Amino acid sequence: MKKFEVVIIGAGPAGLSAAKVLTEGGKKVLVLEKNQEIGPKICAGGLTFKDFDLGIPIQIAERVFYSIKINYLGKPIEVKRDSRPLVATIEREKLSQWQVQQIKKGLEIRTNSEVMEIKSNSVLLKDNQEIEFEYLIGADGSLSSARRHLNLPIKNTLLTMQCLTPERFADLEVFFDQKLFGSGYAWIFPHKNYTAVGCGIESKSQKANKLSANFHQWLKEKGIDSKNADLQTFPVNLDYQGFEFGNKYLIVDAGGFASGLTGEGIYFAIVSGQEIARKILNPSYNLPKLKKILKIKRTQETLGRFLMFKVLKSKPLTQFLLKRTI
Repeated sequence: MKKFEVVIIGAGPAGLSAAKVLTEGGKKVLVLEKNQEIGPKICAGGLTFKDFDLGIPIQIAERVFYSIKINYLGKPIEVKRDSRPLVATIEREKLSQWQVQQIKKGLEIRTNSEVMEIKSNSVLLKDNQEIEFEYLIGADGSLSSARRHLNLPIKNTLLTMQCLTPERFADLEVFFDQKLFGSGYAWIFPHKNYTAVGCGIESKSQKANKLSANFHQWLKEKGIDSKNADLQTFPVNLDYQGFEFGNKYLIVDAGGFASGLTGEGIYFAIVSGQEIARKILNPSYNLPKLKKILKIKRTQETLGRFLMFKVLKSKPLTQFLLKRTI
């Protein structure tokens, strides 16, 4: 049986960021990815300035936006920043390729390697190969096998639905329509060769079939043809129940770190991956940045949704809220 000091399930931004810190700390790391390729994921592909502060080069982004149009009650408010981008769009494959290039040594990545069973100190793969570990990190998304192993049910998700259309849009826009999406929202995220148009709402607020009907109604109202578009659905786990379980850890979607207000994932993914890796390297590490993103999550979910519908008529207050949510 082959042994690694750390086995990471999932080769997304969280898993790769953890792998980088761990290998730099001298650990022998294996990343297991169930898909044949690293990177592709159903995602609007948005980056905020916080992501660039983590070292992601803006050059790998497809499009960069210094303004966002916030639409509420049919009245758009444009929020601008001149000094640095508010949001950029990116192909997840490019982000993953860049992350892999930053890892110099000590890492093995295996694709097409689905984990079928997790034991106390080993994982069993689909090909019946068993791999032993000292530490396990679950970075395998909302349908995490690591989370299932820990018997942590998911009680609340962000239901999301989007289509990829070849139609080009000039502006990045967000739409709040309480009648259709409750405390959620819809979005238009322009990429280089297509546009991601989608919506999201907490599962506690609305069922999937109702969301689908409302989304198609909204598309029709906006004159967006979805007949030839690639329609996608995906859940985002919001149910955080801890991250450390003996020698096993959950990060990003597997742990429920994402924000129920914004659905933001990449920043939370990278920070949670880095912080858990530092904790493995130094058990006395106090996880200050992990605590910060959990505070951001709680603030957005307890205050953000209420404030959103109260302040969007005011441009100054909208700018203030936007800075705190992205």
